[in-house]
Amino acid sequence: MLDFTGREEEIRLAEDLPSGTAILITGKPGVGKTSLATHLAYGVRMSYADGELYADLRGHDDKPAPPEEVMGRFLQALGVPEQDIPSDPHSRLDIYRRVTADRPLVMILDNAATEKQVRPLLPSGTAALVLVTSRSQLSGLEAVKRIDLDIFPSGTSLDFLRRVTGEDITNSHPEATERVISACGHLPLALRIAANILSTSRNMRMSDLAAELSDQRDILEALEAGDLAIRAAFTLSYRKLGKGAKNAFKQLSHVAGKDFGSGICAALVGCDERQARKTLRKLREANLIEPSQNPGRYRFHDLLGMYSREKSKGDPEEKSLSAIHRMLEWLANSATKVVLAASGRFGELEAMPPSARSADIDSVESAITWARDELENASSAISVAIQHKGPRDAENLAVSLSTVCEFTGDWQNWEEVIDGGLKASAMIEDSRDTLSLLTSQANLARYRREFRDGLEIASQVYNRATEAGDDFFIASGANLYGCLKMDCGEFNEAIPFIEQSLKISRERGLRHQVGQALYNLGTIHRSSGNMKEAIRHFDQDLKVCMDLGDELGTAETLNTLALTYSDSGKFKEAERLHRQSLDRFKRIGNIHKVSMVTNDLGITLRRQGRNNEALALYLEDMELSRSVGNASGEALAQVNAAEVLHAMGKSKEAEERFAAAVCVFTDLGDAERLARTLITQIPLLFSAGKFELAEEYGETAIAHLVRHQHVHEAAWAYHLLAQEYEKSGEYEKSLASARSAIEMGGSFSAPYFQLVSHSICLKASLALGRKSESEETLAALREIDVDAELMDEVLGELEEEQPE
Repeated sequence: MLDFTGREEEIRLAEDLPSGTAILITGKPGVGKTSLATHLAYGVRMSYADGELYADLRGHDDKPAPPEEVMGRFLQALGVPEQDIPSDPHSRLDIYRRVTADRPLVMILDNAATEKQVRPLLPSGTAALVLVTSRSQLSGLEAVKRIDLDIFPSGTSLDFLRRVTGEDITNSHPEATERVISACGHLPLALRIAANILSTSRNMRMSDLAAELSDQRDILEALEAGDLAIRAAFTLSYRKLGKGAKNAFKQLSHVAGKDFGSGICAALVGCDERQARKTLRKLREANLIEPSQNPGRYRFHDLLGMYSREKSKGDPEEKSLSAIHRMLEWLANSATKVVLAASGRFGELEAMPPSARSADIDSVESAITWARDELENASSAISVAIQHKGPRDAENLAVSLSTVCEFTGDWQNWEEVIDGGLKASAMIEDSRDTLSLLTSQANLARYRREFRDGLEIASQVYNRATEAGDDFFIASGANLYGCLKMDCGEFNEAIPFIEQSLKISRERGLRHQVGQALYNLGTIHRSSGNMKEAIRHFDQDLKVCMDLGDELGTAETLNTLALTYSDSGKFKEAERLHRQSLDRFKRIGNIHKVSMVTNDLGITLRRQGRNNEALALYLEDMELSRSVGNASGEALAQVNAAEVLHAMGKSKEAEERFAAAVCVFTDLGDAERLARTLITQIPLLFSAGKFELAEEYGETAIAHLVRHQHVHEAAWAYHLLAQEYEKSGEYEKSLASARSAIEMGGSFSAPYFQLVSHSICLKASLALGRKSESEETLAALREIDVDAELMDEVLGELEEEQPE
């Protein structure tokens, strides 16, 4: 064909194959199987002296061509007189094999129906090239090289339209051209129909066709030109299916997400998963569905999805409604199971009635697998539940899914789940679950670092729970409100709320809430520098989480406990706990948490001088954050990498990474992380001799952090300035900054931070010859509660540097 386009990889594969090869080209209807076969045959024809043979095996007809009929035609074409061709099928096969053996032929067996139809027609010997096309996978056919033909890549789709319609049309309407290509789903037959419509309709513009194809209700009708029609091509494959496969093809149109597996298929059809897997394989073999990126799962091509919905509309309404109800029941029960497994409530999981339609979930691992596969389907089904089962069922589904989303760290679906759930709640008078969904909304804001927004929502939850006198939500709301107060730097105001939560939770036996309150109190003790109390609270919380089987809580507490040990100078213990936490989050598949722990582990490694290992972690963290679209997390990893690179003497690369991070935080409006990035650049600027700029960055960041009550971060800025002034020999400025760091950090600074700040202060006072001040600082330094080995190391260094 003059307008044959693309398929370079498939052509190279075929050209590299030796003679005597049979190539099976399969693919969905309209993907261009016959076009490729004829193009390949034309390209190699000069290498096969005995010519070309072609037969349409009529695989989509009710009565496909019998192989003996095709043998007779081929034998005549190869010079065997008609009277010498036996009528007996076995005799005909014998002479066919003798005649075709070792003859250099190119043979096209187009549109094959079954393996039995093809096998007798394959020549013996090694001289012929056979090209078989089929809408079916012909999975049982042996000794063939398979080409599973896919839709066009984007660039090839555009090239094809240009060839058929002319470059003037495509180039003058680029946006409309892209819309047409998208509407056709890059399917070659659909693109050819669209191109033919344009070529034969003088007054039609590309924008007119794009508008016509934009209505998905009529797109199958619109994609028709002469005897070419998308619907007709699909129907040829559909009508060859058995009754059960046809029913499944139609019912799968009710899946709200992008792909599906045997579980949701079984629910829709009303069968067991074993039968559903067999049915899905039949649909795949017929090329009416295709594998998705997730192993064992499938999806529709967009146009086949529309065809499926069209066929489903022909069923009685009650049949479709029953299928949808079964699907919603399966999703809701499965989501409940995931929540129970994730929180370690296996007793309740086992108590669920065996008759309840649901996925087979009996472990944390199976819960994670279900969440990974079905969250998108389930979150999209909330609106389906509102329409077909009512707002109460939709709200219940949203509450369960919200917990699942938090467990897996799926922020995008979490937001959709909350929005859908609150929409359902608004339709229910006095809905108690509204508070659960608002709590989730506040927690999502925390994860996204939108602390002030989260604080406002948490205030609503707490006030509404208090008005209703609901102890569960008072405990939950008080803890959440205290958390967000803490996130906003209001530690003293946070404590009463968290303690209120702890008291109510203990009285009511709310063990999960007890653990959360203990964790938050531990966090406040850690921020205040009271590491022994922090560790005590974290250890209690860790025991609660592990007793309950709460995997997410256990992993979170392990990491925070690790940070506490790191702040105390106990780096080996910290590293051990970080790695335990990292392993758990990786098993859960919560990428955001994996990124967080990767960053924190890097800090602990840097404190041990293991910069190369820390850098490798930060580069890994960048890729993780990028993979989930967390631009702020990716920029933070850039900052951390830049800091390590500077410490390794790679200042130019460090500067580039700092600049990239500043741009991202500025665009995102993330003022807190921008301020921290400005602070982190101080050592780099000092080393480059840009003292005034370093001081300017420090003052800007400190002013912002103090204004927003992040005094411990501001103290860190003074700490860095003190370090750099000391290295530059500006001991007065070093001493003043170190004092500011100690004073501002006050009780809300980690022992490791206090140790380093006091040691800087001591070095400066010694350099300035201020003996009494040096002695006072040394006495205060000795009182800091850090690992004894680390204290000895710091004191040893100070003794070596002390002037005689």
